[in-house]
Amino acid sequence: MTVIDEASLFRACAAGRVLRAQDGEELVVEGGLVRELCRRGREEIDPRGLAIERARIGGELDLSGMEISFPLRFTDCVFDRPVHLDGADLHMLAFDGCTIPGVMANGLRVRRDLDLSRSRITGDLWTSASTSCSAAVWLCESEIGGRLLCSDTVIDSAMRAVQADRMRVGGTIRLLHGFEARGGLRLLGVQVAGSLDLTGARLTRPDRGLALDLGDAQIGGSVFLIDDQTGRRPLIRGRVDLGNARISGQLLIRAATFEPTEAVRRAGYSNKRGGGTAISAPGLFVGGDLSIEGECKVGGGMDLSMGSFSTIRIHRGCEFTVGGGRALDLTNAELRSSFLIEEGVAVQGTLRLAGAHIKGDLTLRGTRWSRPEKSSLIEAQGVVVDSWVNLRDVEATGGRLIFRSATIGGILDAHRARLYNPDGEALSLQQAVVRGSILLKKGFIAEGRVLLNRCVVEGRIDCEGGTFAGGIEAVSAMARGGMHLRWAEVPPLANLTGASTTVLADDPARWPRDSMIAGFVYDRFDGAWDWRARRDWLRGMVPFDAGPYEQAARVFRQHGHSVEAERLLIEQRRQARRAPSPGGRSPRRLIRNARDLLYGLTVGYGYRPGRVLWLLGALLALVGVMMLNPAVQQTLRATDPRGNVYVVEGRLVTVDDVATPEDGTATAAGRDARPGPCGDGQVRCFDPLFYTVDTVVPLISLGQRATWYPETRSPAGATVSALLNVAGLLGWLLSTVVVLSFARLARPV
Repeated sequence: MTVIDEASLFRACAAGRVLRAQDGEELVVEGGLVRELCRRGREEIDPRGLAIERARIGGELDLSGMEISFPLRFTDCVFDRPVHLDGADLHMLAFDGCTIPGVMANGLRVRRDLDLSRSRITGDLWTSASTSCSAAVWLCESEIGGRLLCSDTVIDSAMRAVQADRMRVGGTIRLLHGFEARGGLRLLGVQVAGSLDLTGARLTRPDRGLALDLGDAQIGGSVFLIDDQTGRRPLIRGRVDLGNARISGQLLIRAATFEPTEAVRRAGYSNKRGGGTAISAPGLFVGGDLSIEGECKVGGGMDLSMGSFSTIRIHRGCEFTVGGGRALDLTNAELRSSFLIEEGVAVQGTLRLAGAHIKGDLTLRGTRWSRPEKSSLIEAQGVVVDSWVNLRDVEATGGRLIFRSATIGGILDAHRARLYNPDGEALSLQQAVVRGSILLKKGFIAEGRVLLNRCVVEGRIDCEGGTFAGGIEAVSAMARGGMHLRWAEVPPLANLTGASTTVLADDPARWPRDSMIAGFVYDRFDGAWDWRARRDWLRGMVPFDAGPYEQAARVFRQHGHSVEAERLLIEQRRQARRAPSPGGRSPRRLIRNARDLLYGLTVGYGYRPGRVLWLLGALLALVGVMMLNPAVQQTLRATDPRGNVYVVEGRLVTVDDVATPEDGTATAAGRDARPGPCGDGQVRCFDPLFYTVDTVVPLISLGQRATWYPETRSPAGATVSALLNVAGLLGWLLSTVVVLSFARLARPV
């Protein structure tokens, strides 16, 4: 064993030589000698400074408060006691491959680099900087003008490996390759002008608590947590805290493994997750992209709520296993570009996007979701997506996708998506505003309800080829581009109460019996103008509602199909008569139904007045035949103003002559006992045709019925009188119905 004295140490430093042990030699340098050497002036030491290799530093190396203007380099050295550097001002400091029982360096200032590469640092040092936790390396309030280098460094502590609150680094922090921190790595509020490189790093904490704390940190470059060239994967056993941190560059995570930790519980912020938390970063700002690449295995949730990012991209091969918990939380976050999860990524847990603003696309194509927190796999209430939402080929099992009150600037495309939540909702777009279209078509399957209630869609709602095993609801929804409802299988329920659209493209035969379309308004049909098909479609609605018939008839009439419109309205009246009454089969109801039935049979509820005309014609023919019968004509009588009585063959009774009145209301009776049938002009001549019309159509008067009347003293005359009265009543009724029917047709549908 060789013990170096002060003179030998000084000569080596003055000459710029490295003081190293020879092979097989044990070189001992006392820490006190190093301190005495560092007190010498800069002019006495070579610019290369102090360099010691393969030596044991005996005693305590205490450089606290010293100002040293030359570099200090210790290579492969073993320190007997912790190194004290509190408040020191150094030019450059390197512990390369050393074994150190702790470093106490709060308030340290290093003008160039601080190099701890290949070193093994252990210990649990206590300091006034923290009264609750010990650490192996203390760098609180320190300032490093260059880089902090920890390549292949191992730091072992029962509690914290490094505590460096509010440390300032002018260059880059490199904790890479074989770097391993067995204990918490606390860099709270650090300021780094360059990047933070954690390539291949392993941060493990025995209690699975806070493994890396970068809360309130400001990083001028990027943060890299990636595998190295040898394939060594980063391992985080515990939680990473990036709350309110600011990263000017990108945040790149590749091929890393995050193992679960306990839930976050602290004053002012509480976020409970059953599956633990991998990254807790509320309020994180990333100027560039947040990218998760390679075969990342994230065993806990990632809390990115209230953060700001350029783009978030999760690449193929990544897995999130937070069963029953929150896998990704972007509540109230802002993405200045897009959010993309690549095809094939499997997520066990919930994605929260409530209140987030994505200024680009939201792309989840081909992703697989299962085991949600509570009941929702994707919670996106109030999310704003300026471009489109891509849900193609998404597979979701055991939970719902909820976009309630969302605003989507483009289309929502769910081609071939498979959503399995039989006991609840599969997809909810209630009160959403979609500037494009909603595409639930071509292989879309929903084992659960699809809710589109009160949503506003500038494009179309397209369900062509989709399967809605749990039914579809679109109450008060509006689709300005039309509704395409040609689903692959008949759903158990379709509720479009109060909905409105322009074009209704459907197959009338493939609507469920449990359909509700009261108040459903549309402008035209797409190809299905068969009134019989529409009639059968409307018949299938249970319970009966008159409104859908009126709407369908209005559409037919507006597009030139007036006859078809009338047929639908006739069917509406028929179904209204057959519909059960709330009051049961009361006498009033029976009378009203009978009257309605008669109205339908006679004039088709006013839409078929031609039927009455035929009945009226038949009645005219019957009465006309009767009036041509001589036996009937023999019962007819007429009188003139003087009281003479006439039959159709001539005068029957002649009264005595009297003075002719001056007003000419009567003339002298002729002396012929049988004057002509008209009594020489004293009465209107009998005409069977006009008499028939005058009897059957009482709306007009031809003077026949007022002149000729059947005598009632004989049975034949009484019978003729009764028949004529019945014919008059029937004629009045039928004529009135014709007039009212034409008046009904004059009103718009």
